Amino acid sequence: MFQAPPRQEQKREQEERSLQEKYQRTVRELRGGRYLDLSKDTQFSDAWLLLGVLLTGMGMLLDNAFLTGVALVLFVLALVSRLWNDLTLFGLHYERRFNETRAFLGETLELTLEVRNQKFIPLAWLQIVDSFPAALPVEGQEIVIRQGSTSTGEFRTFWMPGPFQRLTRTFTIHCAHRGYFTYGPATVSTGDGFGLFDRKASPPGVAQIIVYPKLYAAAELRLPAKNPFGEQTSARRLFEDPLRTIGIRQWQPADGINRVHWKATARHQHLLSRLYEPSQEAQFLIFLNVATMDRYWQGVMPELLERAISVAASLAAIFSEQRAPVGLLANGVLPGSDQPIRLMPGRSHEQLLRILELLAAVQPLASGPAEKTLLAEAPRMPWGTTLVVVSAVVGDDLLAALLELDSAGRQIVLITLAEKPPDPLGLETNIQAFHLPHLVDDLIAPLQVAL
Repeated sequence: MFQAPPRQEQKREQEERSLQEKYQRTVRELRGGRYLDLSKDTQFSDAWLLLGVLLTGMGMLLDNAFLTGVALVLFVLALVSRLWNDLTLFGLHYERRFNETRAFLGETLELTLEVRNQKFIPLAWLQIVDSFPAALPVEGQEIVIRQGSTSTGEFRTFWMPGPFQRLTRTFTIHCAHRGYFTYGPATVSTGDGFGLFDRKASPPGVAQIIVYPKLYAAAELRLPAKNPFGEQTSARRLFEDPLRTIGIRQWQPADGINRVHWKATARHQHLLSRLYEPSQEAQFLIFLNVATMDRYWQGVMPELLERAISVAASLAAIFSEQRAPVGLLANGVLPGSDQPIRLMPGRSHEQLLRILELLAAVQPLASGPAEKTLLAEAPRMPWGTTLVVVSAVVGDDLLAALLELDSAGRQIVLITLAEKPPDPLGLETNIQAFHLPHLVDDLIAPLQVAL
């Protein structure tokens, strides 16, 4: 008995499955299952039926052909309008397309709206009310702000697609604000050509774009393109990499319990420590202080926060360009989360993209004091990492935390955007401090100050 080869059987099964899916999709469209039906508004009521029956009765009673004809026309018109209205959503597709889903602050994106009417019945009218973020203006168009909302608005378009017609319109979106932005859902309103029935539904699907913070080049920051902060003054330029064990040695009290090589200790019957390979690779951890006031709960200065975020993103881009491992830490939170932003230093190709996405999502509310977050996260920082603190304000508590980290051997760089630089501490420290005057003709002129 002949049997079809396995590949032919698989191909036949795929074709059967594809036909079945098309059939099910067609049935869903006929039933309106592809849309969330919001309401069925209509100018047609029981009064129309009562009028038709009344005209029919009077026409037959009076043997008046005119009245009978009017009643027939009324019934036919109602039937045609009802069938037309029921088929309006069948084969109707609405789609949004962006030329890019990621952009930097100040750039523009191209948005294409497409309507496809894949049936032989035309749509006499079609109105689409789409949800657009109010923060990103559409060139030459108006976004109507919804009542009680400051973040979303309504973008209205009117269409008249004919049978099997595809219509497209292109708009320019100005990325005027940083963040994550969602487009949709939309509401579709249509009906028959006689205006007797209206139908309103919500097609599925939303689109999201990410606007990264503005980036400054090293020249704009007035920092050296290579080794922006100069030679580190810390005495521990050579630090050990705990991931590279090259041997063992006698345990010393300064080693701590984490350095004990337990297998070698059990074999030799006395404490032995791991000997790590020294590493000279510079790595950076950027800490962003989201607070723009002396007390994080006092409020926020949006312009100053955006400047601090842009400086942090620019530094991450500079370090990434130099192929130096870079990470991000912040006392802010992501939407829907209550944990601080934390990304340990890495040098993968996706690291900078991850940092930019995290900075794009930073909310204007701090999760807690910067000094508390720094001291809590310090034990997790790889030893030898240069901690670059970007802060709009520098209070006494933050300076005290930086001094504590400096005394513990951490390499600290402070970049402050405060109106005035921090006062000198009068102590001998290894902390490098740079003051960036804020909001002055959009120019950044850092001045190194002594702490």
